[in-house]
Amino acid sequence: MMATNPVAALPAGIRAYDPSAAGAVVGKNTLGTSAAETQDYFMKMLLAQIQNQDPLNAQDPAEMTSQLTQLNTASGIERLNGSISAMLAQTSAQISSQSFMGSAAMIGSQVLAPGEVLALGETGDAGFGLRLSGDSAQTTVKLLASDGRVVDELSLGSLRAGVHTFTWDGAGYDGERAASGGYRLVAAASDTAGTAVVASALTQGLVSGVRRTDSGSSQLLTTDGRSIEPADLIQLSKP
Repeated sequence: MMATNPVAALPAGIRAYDPSAAGAVVGKNTLGTSAAETQDYFMKMLLAQIQNQDPLNAQDPAEMTSQLTQLNTASGIERLNGSISAMLAQTSAQISSQSFMGSAAMIGSQVLAPGEVLALGETGDAGFGLRLSGDSAQTTVKLLASDGRVVDELSLGSLRAGVHTFTWDGAGYDGERAASGGYRLVAAASDTAGTAVVASALTQGLVSGVRRTDSGSSQLLTTDGRSIEPADLIQLSKP
């Protein structure tokens, strides 16, 4: 009896690997990458398997059904993943839009957020705050000009742990009003034992606009040129 070559019986479009061929390699795109290519390849292989099966030892129908079920499951999972990805992208866009509109509602509000530079206008007081990690017995704040010169020093006494707000009238050591601009806050605090207490500076700002970042999040823009993440807000109020 003449031996048959199972490779020759493969339908058109199915690549075969012949280990006897010199330099034989399997193409990296043999199976395809998409669900449609994989399904098409599988069906061709299944047909070739049926056409070339031993009539005396036919393929088990249950096994064939199992193979088809696995293919449909894999294809269904890929379609489901695609649908979920599209839904997540749409939801993310909606959340980003809602976040932007919610931030826009803060325009015109006075906000308190972490920051070391206090903005002093030509008139009026400048507001700032401190967040203490523990109770303090002594608390001071120095206000430094851009050249590092200490313009004024405020003694705030004892404070409880938490957030506190204050105002600076803009007057320096000499009693004269300091020039408008930015002044750096340097806070120091200690407890009754003289141990340092962490005092973080907070500055106020008037929200003048909202900006959307490349990542889709929103930032609040203040009149003193700062960009504040909504998650960093400590207080929000209307002037």
